[in-house]
Amino acid sequence: MFVVEALGALAAEVAAASTVSQAVAGLGIAVAGVTGAGAAGGLPPPVQDVVAGAVEVVSPFDLPDSADAAETDDSGTDSPDDADDVAGTDDSDTPERQARKATEETQREARKAAERAERQARETAERQARESAEQAERAAREAEEQAREAAERAAERSSDDGRHGSDDD
Repeated sequence: MFVVEALGALAAEVAAASTVSQAVAGLGIAVAGVTGAGAAGGLPPPVQDVVAGAVEVVSPFDLPDSADAAETDDSGTDSPDDADDVAGTDDSDTPERQARKATEETQREARKAAERAERQARETAERQARESAEQAERAAREAEEQAREAAERAAERSSDDGRHGSDDD
């Protein structure tokens, strides 16, 4: 019985580990997707700046960022060409503030993704542990039934042997 329980526990641990590996692989794929979108310049400007800065720090590549783009009305910098804008004022956030907001949002999304992955891993491990326990319980019942049947057969043989011995007397 101990061996069956140990095997069930081991199976649950292996299943949980593979689910965690799957979650990590999914996170890696998400990071690669964001990096690819950043290389194409397809992210919102604050996020694009953060991704471009991170890639430029660790690689020789120069990704597009907001400094590469032409100024727009809400670029964070005033110029005489800004339409309907009073000189010296701008209603947009500064690039630093936008980057900080983007970083915070990315961190929130990463936490949510990690929580979902953890919950999914836990649920999968619990389900697999239940299934393993049920299989172990079925195996134990079958083993018990087989042992009972073997004991009954042995008792019948010994009973038959006792009757045959008394006939000879």
